[in-house]
Amino acid sequence: MRPPVELGEAPASSLLDGALALALATAAPLRLVGPLNGADAALVLAACRLGDAGATEATRAALGRAGPVELTLGHARAGVHVLDLREDGAVPRAVWALSWPLALLGRPSELRLSGPNHCEGHATFHDLRLGWVPLAARFGLKVSLELPLAGFDGENGEMIAGLDPAPALTPLQLVHRGILRQVTVVAATAQGRDEEPLRAAQAATRKLRAHGVIAEAERVPLPHPQGSRGGRWALTAVAEFENSVFTASAVSPHRERPALLGPQPPAGPEEPGERVAERLARFLASGGALDGRSAERLIVPAILCAAGLGARAGTPPTCHFTTNLVTEGLLSLATLARRMLPVRAVVDGAVGEEGVVVVAPSA
Repeated sequence: MRPPVELGEAPASSLLDGALALALATAAPLRLVGPLNGADAALVLAACRLGDAGATEATRAALGRAGPVELTLGHARAGVHVLDLREDGAVPRAVWALSWPLALLGRPSELRLSGPNHCEGHATFHDLRLGWVPLAARFGLKVSLELPLAGFDGENGEMIAGLDPAPALTPLQLVHRGILRQVTVVAATAQGRDEEPLRAAQAATRKLRAHGVIAEAERVPLPHPQGSRGGRWALTAVAEFENSVFTASAVSPHRERPALLGPQPPAGPEEPGERVAERLARFLASGGALDGRSAERLIVPAILCAAGLGARAGTPPTCHFTTNLVTEGLLSLATLARRMLPVRAVVDGAVGEEGVVVVAPSA
């Protein structure tokens, strides 16, 4: 049996997600340090349910205790997986992490994820559908993403990811983003008469115009209970390039204020719009085909592709892409790849700067 891969105490979310994906693809055991709480624990338990080793109450209890926890997930199983992820941020992380081990199986699968799917600081539905799905398709994974019910910050929503993989992952070669084709700001709301999302989108387009970028604003329906939480909404800015795509999202501020804080006016809808526009403008002003967050998410399928996993014949291919921001998570995932699989994963660039990522089979 292979020795467990040590992740240490409190690994970054990108490292934990990537380790779970690689463990489900290789059946390598992992060693964590508890306690794990929140979305981290939810993702580990979800990965256990995907693997043929199964999830047990003993695993759940072990994650809540201090000390080392050794996990043997087994291989991912194709099919329909119903996962309850009630922690904020767990739903998009599950889509990113769990899709790739399923993609290696060459058979369609489905992830039915219940839990909040629109949380501040995490990818929204349109962030995933308009940003991550086209990039996943570059690896040969067709993803059909549906949103039967939106859930904000602790609400119970539902998202469905239908996965239709190619027989083997195709290599990603993405060095230049190419020319900017169009920028769209999508305001998603369930409240047809609520003008706040449109005001936020208009604030984003004004901010982008100040940076020399012409953007179109549009409002789309969101399947969310009418009147719930005062009419929440989400905003997503999408920049489509010749070879790549960038997205940035924000959700509406809470309207409810605890009484003990006293009378404080809530943040206006323009603030999320300006924040999203500023993130997009920073990416446009930099180099690299992918932003730092996307680079972290796409190095995982690049590792699996270069390792030759799945129904592949012949020499495994090399993946090569650039990013506008090298992160600690990206470097950690490259190191993890070299420990778990026969690949050479190299990140050329310092943290906080632009970089080049090359993942190739070991010589």
